[in-house]
Amino acid sequence: MTETLEAPATHRRVRVWFGAHPVADHTASAEQAAQYEEAMRRRFASLRVTSEPVAVDAER
Repeated sequence: MTETLEAPATHRRVRVWFGAHPVADHTASAEQAAQYEEAMRRRFASLRVTSEPVAVDAER
């Protein structure tokens, strides 16, 4: 999903990758995702960690 001016992403999806395979996948508010990302980078220093903005449905 992409972020738009009308509906900015309020959540982020953090993933830890082992090669091309995600071994952890977590979506949370931006603040919580930043904490999770930091913890995963410490825990899995040799693996790639990504964080992407995601749009959350208003109905949820």
